[in-house]
Amino acid sequence: MPVVDYAIQPYQGTDVVAFVLAIVAVLCLALWRRDGEAGMGWFALAMALLSLWMATNRYHLPVDRFLLVSNLSHVLLLGVACLALGLLAYLDVPPDLRRRALWFTLLPVAVYSGLIILTGLGLVRVPRVWANLMVGVCFAAMGTLAIWASRREPGAGHAIVGAVLWSIPMLAVVMAVAEVDSVALRYWGVLPVLVLSLTLLTVSLLRRRRALETEVSRRRAAEDELTVLNASLEAAVSQRTADLQSMVAGLESFNRSVSHDLRGSLGGISGAARLADEALQRGNDAMARRVLPLIANQAESSARLVSALLSLARVGDAALRRQPLDLRPLVQQVVDQLTLERGALAMPSVVIHALPTVDADPDLLTPALANLIGNAVKFSSGTQGARVDIGGSSTATEALLYVRDNGVGFSADAADGLFMPFVRLHGQAFDGHGVGLSIVRRAVERHGGRVWAESQPGQGATFHIGLPNRPPG
Repeated sequence: MPVVDYAIQPYQGTDVVAFVLAIVAVLCLALWRRDGEAGMGWFALAMALLSLWMATNRYHLPVDRFLLVSNLSHVLLLGVACLALGLLAYLDVPPDLRRRALWFTLLPVAVYSGLIILTGLGLVRVPRVWANLMVGVCFAAMGTLAIWASRREPGAGHAIVGAVLWSIPMLAVVMAVAEVDSVALRYWGVLPVLVLSLTLLTVSLLRRRRALETEVSRRRAAEDELTVLNASLEAAVSQRTADLQSMVAGLESFNRSVSHDLRGSLGGISGAARLADEALQRGNDAMARRVLPLIANQAESSARLVSALLSLARVGDAALRRQPLDLRPLVQQVVDQLTLERGALAMPSVVIHALPTVDADPDLLTPALANLIGNAVKFSSGTQGARVDIGGSSTATEALLYVRDNGVGFSADAADGLFMPFVRLHGQAFDGHGVGLSIVRRAVERHGGRVWAESQPGQGATFHIGLPNRPPG
């Protein structure tokens, strides 16, 4: 069997390593150019210099156990320095720590380079093992930085980089203790360098992947927020549209009311005043005294209409100031006020049941309760055994309130139109201007709540209010 002479083989192991390092240099350069990855430019330069050093291995082989004088040794040291600078940028070392780290990583390289120069001048002779240990200090410092960065940025792969960097000085120590020829370090030490270069590429790609996943998650979250915002805007637009439609309908009803009720009152005042004036001109004081109360009644009716319109406007424009509110004293206050206003008129039996605590503005809720309870009292006052029940309950999301009477009631088909301004189901049979339930609806909707009614003719009516336990949004 012929003996193979490996010295004349076309490719040596160092040539393969140099080729791999050159490929890694190109990949690092591509990552730096494409993604601007921190430190990749320095890594590309470091791998290129190390590739050059390994490719020229035959030109700087040691001849004894002392430090070799060769200009190509400076290429190796420059590559190690670029590797240290790239690692500092890659790990995003803070500026204050970076200055100290530069001393630990670059000072041994500078001393090694100075020893080569002094050896070339014949001033010193340094054993290679000590020079190798000096470079090992540089790699140990870089490994320590990588392990420190792994604690600051868990899961980024820095611990693997630190372990690979530490393997080079540990290998140098083991070889020194075992008294192995230090020349072997250039061949064994290149293996951790290869692993380091591939690890840096892999970790960089994984970091880029995590960054992209984070960006995708951020954009997805932003898209979800935008979807929710669009939905809320659509809901707000729908609500505004409904409010505008209600406002337009209210303005139309207002025009009709003004043209009918207010014009009728003003016309009655004008006609009665003219009759009183004519009666006085004829000296008929008795006739004038009979007409003056009619003028006062018509003026009071007009004033009540204007007051109702002002109350409706205030409820729609007032600022909302929510607070925890116990409904019982508020309801009792409204009932006492109604009793006082009715004077000698009979008051229905008012029963106040359990009431929940609500999150509401008392200045807006009070007129709503006054109108609901006032309507219940008004429409049940002519009923035998007139009674008004007021109560409520609370769920996980909503506080509920009801006002029930046993009065004249109304058709279920008319329930939806009750809350429009100036709607009067019973015509002139009962006093009022049809604004009270509009005030109720506006006050409740300002709280983000809902209001609805249930009734049958002759069987009384029940009005419900639902208020959210917490403010919307």
